[in-house]
Order: sequence, then C-alpha cells, then structure tokens
Amino acid sequence: LRRGRAHRMSGSGDTRPGAVRLRPASARARSSRDGIVAVEAFSRGDAIDRAWMGWGALRVLSRQDWVPGAVRDEGRVANMERLLLVLDGALDADCGDLGRHRVSAGGSLWISTGHGLASRLGNASKDAPLRLLEAWLQPDRVNAVPAVAPHPPPGATLVDLEPGMPVAIPACAGGRWWLEVLAGEVIACGGADAPPTTDVSHGTRLSAGDGLGWLAGDVDAPASVAASGGGPARLLLLALPA
Repeated sequence: LRRGRAHRMSGSGDTRPGAVRLRPASARARSSRDGIVAVEAFSRGDAIDRAWMGWGALRVLSRQDWVPGAVRDEGRVANMERLLLVLDGALDADCGDLGRHRVSAGGSLWISTGHGLASRLGNASKDAPLRLLEAWLQPDRVNAVPAVAPHPPPGATLVDLEPGMPVAIPACAGGRWWLEVLAGEVIACGGADAPPTTDVSHGTRLSAGDGLGWLAGDVDAPASVAASGGGPARLLLLALPA
C-alpha cells in the first residue's frame, strides 16, 4: 500500500492539478501548554512549515488532548468559522452573549466569529481528559453577525465507515477537498469515475491523525473511501472553495 507520493506533495499555495497531498500525523508539529497537548496539521504559533501554511480556506487543523480541568481563554477572534469536534470527554464553551455550550463525545460546535467574538474553552470534567479536533476556516464574507450552532458548518461532513461498506466521495467542482481520519484506518481508492471499492491492494492507506488533500482535477483524487483495519472508522470531509 502506498502512503502517498512525497515528491509530488505541495502546500496550500499550489493550485495546479496533480497528485493528492498527504499530511501524516508523524509529520505534524506538536506543542504543549497549559495542560493542552496539540498536534497541528498546518503552521501555527512557533511551528512554521512553509510547505504547509494551510489548505485553501482551511487555516487550522488541530488535534488536542486536554488534561482534566484545563481551560483556554481565547480572547476575541474575528472573521473565522470554527469547528470543534469532541472525540472523547466533554467540552465547555463560553461564547459570551451567545451562551455557554456543553458538547459531549461525538458532538460538535460551530462558531462563526463574524465581526468578533470572545470565547473561553474548557475541559468540562475535573477527572477525565478531553480529546478535541479543532478546525478554523476563512469565511466567504467578513464582518458578519456572530453565530453558534451545535452542528458542522456547510461543507463539513462526518462520515462513519463500517467494514465492507465503501463510501463514494462526491465531486468537488471548482474547489478542493480535505479528508481527515478521526478514528480507525481507511483506504482512499480510485481515480476519476472509479466505482466505490473495498479493494485495499490499491490506494492510499490512512490511520487516525492522518489527512489527505486534493484539488478538483487532480489525477489521483480518490473516488471512494473504505474502512481497512478490520473495524469501523470515522472521518471528516471538508469541501473547500478553490
């Protein structure tokens, strides 16, 4: 099984059709602060990788482990769409005038910061850890009215895969995709117009924490994805503008 073609990978600024771009968990930067250990897919803070400044509108993709009782006061953020997925534990999100929200394992919170919104995130438990995936996306318009909702924003899809049941990946006309494996192992198979398949002898194999990006027109863009580790898998699919 191939893990991708490193010699053809590129960062967020390259919009030429070509091979898919693999971002394995092992290549991502790690940081630890205030009881939060974060693994960053793209450049953030002091961790700079010029080849991976983001993926189009996707500017932050961070997998985080919070110790019991950990808190992060984030201050005011403007003109960002934020997606918080709770993988394990429970999240407490204080969004000021937009209320306080508790999100349990398997749930999500979408925060559209608009013209500016201050928030404070915390592990809701004093005894259990919190595992969180956080994504920041640039919106298509600025200075909107802030909003909060208990579901992913348009273009973000959570996919649960059972063994032997491949899922076709929709076409992404004029834009780009990002696939992030949240749990389990998957195989991304096929090229343009290929039917969904569970054949793991061809394709790109990904484990939890790995991600894959591609542009509309990429010759190796996957057509389907299937669980490949003998058990179920879960992934996040993000449809992004070009």
